[in-house]
Amino acid sequence: ALGSLAISLPVGTLLAVLVTKTDMPGGRWLERLLVATLFVPLYVQAAAWQAALGLGGWWPVSSMAVGGLRSPWLDGWFGAIWVHAMAAVPWVVLFVAAALRSVARELEEDALLVASPLRVILRVTCRQALAGVVTAALWIAIVCASEMTVTDLFQVRSFAEEVYTAASMGEPLELSDLWLGTAAIAILVLAALGATRNLLIASEFTSLLSGWRWRMGRMRPAAAIVGWLLAAVLVGVPLVSMAWKAGAKTERVGDQYARSWSAEKMITQVARSPLEHAREWSWSFAIGGVATAAAMAVGILLAWAMRNRWLPSLPISALLAFGFAVPGPVLGVWLIRLLNRPEGSALGFLTWYYDTTILAPVLAQAFRALPLTTFLLWTQMASVPQDLLDSAASEGAGWCRQLWQVVLPLIWPGVFAAACVAFVIAIGELAATVLVAPPGVSTLSIRIFGLLHYGAEDRVAALCMAIWLLVCVLTVCFTPWAFLRGVKRGPNADLR
Repeated sequence: ALGSLAISLPVGTLLAVLVTKTDMPGGRWLERLLVATLFVPLYVQAAAWQAALGLGGWWPVSSMAVGGLRSPWLDGWFGAIWVHAMAAVPWVVLFVAAALRSVARELEEDALLVASPLRVILRVTCRQALAGVVTAALWIAIVCASEMTVTDLFQVRSFAEEVYTAASMGEPLELSDLWLGTAAIAILVLAALGATRNLLIASEFTSLLSGWRWRMGRMRPAAAIVGWLLAAVLVGVPLVSMAWKAGAKTERVGDQYARSWSAEKMITQVARSPLEHAREWSWSFAIGGVATAAAMAVGILLAWAMRNRWLPSLPISALLAFGFAVPGPVLGVWLIRLLNRPEGSALGFLTWYYDTTILAPVLAQAFRALPLTTFLLWTQMASVPQDLLDSAASEGAGWCRQLWQVVLPLIWPGVFAAACVAFVIAIGELAATVLVAPPGVSTLSIRIFGLLHYGAEDRVAALCMAIWLLVCVLTVCFTPWAFLRGVKRGPNADLR
């Protein structure tokens, strides 16, 4: 976590400042591209960086030899830190940009009377946005503590990795160890909630005027070069590496083998990957679709209850955030102990559902998608004015009719966006799904995770590239459109 923070915090903060506080050319498109990268599954990003700097990549070995052997750039601790850091940069941009937008414009304009724009950003804006930086740091620490995809690939013994290894090999797990490790992550979650609360409190005093931006003048091209160069490293290098790997060919020329690249092979491989892995695509969409439906049903009810203050928002938010932070292997172990009951027990019938249905992976993926889905729906329902609901109640509409006939029709773009987010999170879940999937069920995440241990081959690269492009299209085109439509159509645009 510390190594990932050392890389991702400076890079993400710089990008957040460029897209929110300057008039950099293409800033909106850069921000949208980074948002799309948020929802690319971690195993896909790991495969992409493996295709670039890992075993079998286009730049596979370091220039330094250790003991006469040359090892890949991405190996061991450094490999795990680098992949986690690259995946964390968009999250840093998200949190820091939100904090930067909450800085009052009047405060910055007053500072401009006695200081240069650069000094105002460094001494005033960034200091006011410190809560966003702290929140981002805590969030990255939570993700690093709860994920085992990257650490298992690079053989780094983290807490989540130890739980996964023991569970996959059938070794007994001490409940005290599970609870102690999970309690340590819970402390991070509570700290993150505290930092987020400070961020939300600061946003209550945000000016109604649009945020101040630095008119950079002659420095605009330099800012654009820096921003898009960083984006090229974050997104371009993985995509180009997967394209190179998918189109790479090895041909025999005389007594030697020569490597070349074919655009035709790359396009063919990417287009054929859904057909070659139709079984995995089918299972992923089936399980992810059911999990999305379950998460949306529960999320709508929870968000509606918090919107009407039937449930206290802070404890529910803490439980949801804790559920999102629980390590995937720990969640898998809990589901195994819940559903795999001994014969003759009162809950013994659950064993049949565990062995022969997709109940366990559906529960795992729905549990993962529920927190973020609920938060998104909550913000959308908060945009509906109370006066409208009071008018519906005076006409005899109960809470159920108010929800289905008044609220949901008004915020349907936001509901659609939340469903897209839930589906992307569901199909990207790996750590718990790989432990609880029944025999004969193989999702995309399980398939790619198994193949990555042998290097990022051309078919793996083509499959990961198809997933990356699908996720980017969904998030870039549909999710921002849906949220913008939701804000414009809502009778109250104040979504703070």
